[in-house]
Amino acid sequence: MGMYTELIFGAELKQDTPIEVINTLKYMVGEIEEPINLLYKEDRNPLMSGSYYFGVNKAVTKMFYDDISEAWVLSSRANIKNYNSEIEKFLEWIKPFIESGSGLREMYAIVIYEEEETPTIYYLYDNES
Repeated sequence: MGMYTELIFGAELKQDTPIEVINTLKYMVGEIEEPINLLYKEDRNPLMSGSYYFGVNKAVTKMFYDDISEAWVLSSRANIKNYNSEIEKFLEWIKPFIESGSGLREMYAIVIYEEEETPTIYYLYDNES
């Protein structure tokens, strides 16, 4: 049966993010129905599913273009049975396109397996002085 893993993601993408990446993300969040040059090719989408194990039991995902920063923003809270490390593969795929997250180290994701006590936090920058 398997266990669920939750992904909380929030980041502003770089202004020069290729249109193929934007279209892939739009497909992943349900804004377009047909994949156009789909770049993220995992079988399961880590942005659009949920279970009743976590506090947010339905995926909450939004992607929008910010007119002030002139960049796309992606925000999501969802969870999947992370059988083939789909969450980690997604985070590795999208990281080169992230401009900013939150805080000084630019946190962009929090991942927690349903039986873990402490989540894994993903940052753009290491904790170096």
